[in-house]
Amino acid sequence: MTQERNKNIGIRIASMILDHFIMCFGIGIIVFIIIGIGYLIIENPSESDFPEWFLIFPVTLGLIIFSIYLNKDGIKGKSPAKRILGLIIVDNKTGEIANPIKSVVRNITLIFWPIEVIFSIFSPERRIGDYIAGTKVILDDKTLKTELKVGQIIFSLIIGIIFMFLIIALQFGIQGISLME
Repeated sequence: MTQERNKNIGIRIASMILDHFIMCFGIGIIVFIIIGIGYLIIENPSESDFPEWFLIFPVTLGLIIFSIYLNKDGIKGKSPAKRILGLIIVDNKTGEIANPIKSVVRNITLIFWPIEVIFSIFSPERRIGDYIAGTKVILDDKTLKTELKVGQIIFSLIIGIIFMFLIIALQFGIQGISLME
């Protein structure tokens, strides 16, 4: 039993680290390409003739990119690492594949990623986000089937964008308060 539990912990932690690496590396490449294109078009942003409101485009793009990170498990309950390691996210009560909305809700806690990793050592099936979303991670035995729910995927992307916007707004609000002092 202990050997099985240790194996589950190892696979779960490997999944979290691999997902984080894949998503950050992928996002990093996309961001560098976009910044490179921006410099080719605008040259030096500090000397640009573009109006300040033009910043809406890169900020919106950034919100979308980070929303994708939060939605990494949204397609059929599997992130890239979960596909590689044979894991799947399921609804804790029904045992069915978690829908995209539950997947984004469970990933909102990833802003506390190190805490989630430590929590997963003690609870390999369910991290903090799983308790909030009512999900768990299990080994995929390939028997569960689900339809691709495009409407739910779009809605979960919007939830991710709103969440990331609120995080940025909170940061600017805190900075504004500290500047006022």
